[in-house]
Amino acid sequence: MKETHTVRAAAVYDETGIFAGLCRHGFVLALVDMVKSGELAKYAFALLAHLCKALGPEVAKLILGYDIGCRFYKMVMRHPRVSDLLQDREFLALVGSFHGTAHDRLCQTRNLPKYKDDVGLEGFEGCETFFSESNALAARTRYSTAFHRWQAFVTWAEHKDRFQTYGQLSHTLVTKYRHALAVIAEAPVLARLTSELNGATSATLEGWLKAEREYLSSLKKEPEEETLQMEYYQALVNYYDAKEAADGLRSNVTGLQFVEESGADRTGAESATRRFETNRRHVYEREDKCLEAVRYLEARLEVVERWQPGDESWVQAQMLVSKRRYQLALDKLESLVAARLLELWKMNIPGTGYKLRKHIAKAMQARSKAVRTALANYNAAAAALESPRPPLEWEAVVEYAFLAEFDLLRFSRRDVCSEPWAQGSGRAAMDLHFKIKRAKEEVERLNVEIRRLYTYMRDEDAFLAHHARRLREDHQPQLAHQVELYRQQHARFNDEHRRRLEKLHKEAGCTAVLEPGTALSKDREVPRLAATEEEMPDAARAEALRDAESEVEGAEDVDAEAVADSLELVLRIANDVSGGM
Repeated sequence: MKETHTVRAAAVYDETGIFAGLCRHGFVLALVDMVKSGELAKYAFALLAHLCKALGPEVAKLILGYDIGCRFYKMVMRHPRVSDLLQDREFLALVGSFHGTAHDRLCQTRNLPKYKDDVGLEGFEGCETFFSESNALAARTRYSTAFHRWQAFVTWAEHKDRFQTYGQLSHTLVTKYRHALAVIAEAPVLARLTSELNGATSATLEGWLKAEREYLSSLKKEPEEETLQMEYYQALVNYYDAKEAADGLRSNVTGLQFVEESGADRTGAESATRRFETNRRHVYEREDKCLEAVRYLEARLEVVERWQPGDESWVQAQMLVSKRRYQLALDKLESLVAARLLELWKMNIPGTGYKLRKHIAKAMQARSKAVRTALANYNAAAAALESPRPPLEWEAVVEYAFLAEFDLLRFSRRDVCSEPWAQGSGRAAMDLHFKIKRAKEEVERLNVEIRRLYTYMRDEDAFLAHHARRLREDHQPQLAHQVELYRQQHARFNDEHRRRLEKLHKEAGCTAVLEPGTALSKDREVPRLAATEEEMPDAARAEALRDAESEVEGAEDVDAEAVADSLELVLRIANDVSGGM
């Protein structure tokens, strides 16, 4: 077999998949081909850079949802080129609502869409539906060339956008609107919960989320003050040891000996003297170095009087150092178990679907090994204490339902069992508060999108009708016919869009404006024919356009009848001529 043939055959498997970017309505924004690799950050960088250039500076805020949005944001900010494209706009990378359940609780409090302003109820999980539909292309493009593979993907994506996504656009908007109104309707439930919590306000509930985030962050590392106190204690121990050694050298001169100018022992005496002097210099230098470290930490801790052995601060720091291993093991276990309990509450909350419950359970099961390891380390450290703490059993950990039931937390640095955000009612109120807040943002955003849809339907139809008429007047009937076909194809869903949105407008709570506005872009602007047409309302203009279409069809029918009459006349004349002959 020729090597060129094998290389060419192997190249078929270079493409491993596609990396897609969609808008929140499901339209395809960009597709990136993944070559000889899995899903890498470079594809997300390329897609984000393309979107920044395509959208231009007019888009001042860009919110991106990604499975690893928590890490991707940091990567983008460090990227030399992509970060420059985002300098003049606000950028936010979040984790999808479904995939976010697999992240730890601290990441959820920072990166879930539910806790971010101006996001609405968007879950950032549209790519899952897209890939479930595009998987059918895999079999057809497995052995295709690079060109035909891309041709298949682009053609399929264009067809999906034109006939499926756009056709269901009003259905998507209506579904989102009704869901937002249903969430807002739960405001009385929130009022009842807050009244049971001593009249907690919106600021109070948002403060609880901040307190939870700070608490979980504090478990990731030792408190800075305690760390400095332990470092200061250790520095003092080192300094006092060094000072004791230096004082001993200063008071003891018996190690020095007189060296004669000549004699057999002169060489050995000189060597001993040099060793003694070197050792003395090292001891003094160590004393100075330890003293410098003590002074630095005293400045950091703002210590007025230096600690002495037996002082209260000295004893407390000494106990911290002795319990440091136990405390680190406790912090690790507390962090994992607290996150598990908070996620367990999410799994049992009403309204959580079956698939999401299974996804959360699978993620918690995968992290149970880490909890078991942390539990073993904690029990070992607890047994090594001067006053051993009782061991914690795994069966007890998995049976806890609320954070307040976790007795181990009472031995930690901070007892959060009595915190309102650690209670079931407090968490329910906090979750419902953020859902309602996001729902109000969703309604506000949908009102803008619905009016933009009306504006687009009017401008697009007028734009295509104008150019079809212009081409017909320029004696280009073939092009005019194609434009008219595209117009009819594109506008076939507009009546259904209007019907759905008008039905939504009659429902209680809907504040959408079903009238076109003024587009900022001038791409679809057409010359105004007459003042009367400019002042026509949208419904009348649509009726006029339909009348114009019927006139064109009628003209075509008239032309066809005229041709038929002409043919009939020619045949009649031919028959007369043949009869006369």
